[in-house]
Amino acid sequence: MMERCQASHDIYGIELTNRSTSATIALVSTLHYTNNEKESLKVPGPASFPAAGVMGMQSTKSQILALLKRSGGSTVEELASALGLARMTVRQHLATLERDDLVTAHGVRRPTGRPHFVYSLSDKGEEAFPKRYDRLADMILDEVALLESSEIEGLSPAEKKGVLFRKLARRVADQYAPRLEGKSLEERVAKVAEILEAESGFAEWRKVGEGYEVLDYNCVYRKVAESQEEVCAWHRELIRLLVGGRVRAAELQSSGADCCRFIVDGDDPLPAGGGSSEKETDR
Repeated sequence: MMERCQASHDIYGIELTNRSTSATIALVSTLHYTNNEKESLKVPGPASFPAAGVMGMQSTKSQILALLKRSGGSTVEELASALGLARMTVRQHLATLERDDLVTAHGVRRPTGRPHFVYSLSDKGEEAFPKRYDRLADMILDEVALLESSEIEGLSPAEKKGVLFRKLARRVADQYAPRLEGKSLEERVAKVAEILEAESGFAEWRKVGEGYEVLDYNCVYRKVAESQEEVCAWHRELIRLLVGGRVRAAELQSSGADCCRFIVDGDDPLPAGGGSSEKETDR
């Protein structure tokens, strides 16, 4: 399972490194968690844990939250193995996180023996990670101010939102265009993952077959995206414009997935930032 895709006094910064893709995953904002520890430390991800001696210097609870965020759910055994800790120690930390309503557990039956528990982030735990609702509101307000009445005249409410978010995707893509100019498709995919990483703190990319995958484990617009599907369509369109290739949203957190997974077609790439807008039907 480990291999799958309110604010208070204690603040833990988290930094993850995915060595398999040479992509650094860093929370540019901070994860807020209340307990009795007083520290602000960087936490390595599951692909790059240091020796046990170094691990002892870092916040175990923040490591557990980061692991659960990335995995979507883990057992005590998986967490203990990744952290290099005794299962009893991990259980004690999970009990504290459950008490603070940051983690939930559900039983999973095995073919034989007693059922085991899988731990995952609660809604409160999810919202403890960086969110950018303020930025989304600012961008939408700016784009609404630039709309011409002729652009939305006679359109349905859904069509109006579609126009708004397509124009927003184009404007944001134009801002990043100079950083992508002259780069190969793979370099553009890597740069897009870097842009998403700066936004959400948990993004990476990898080569798959003839194309690429871009994975974002922390939806910074999660609550809005769950009720407004145009937000996900906008995110896909933005990635399409940035990489200049065909992009498909294979999984979305707004639909219950552990991460947002975008597939970039490696064949016949378009110029970065170019091409006509595709209809947002493959969510």
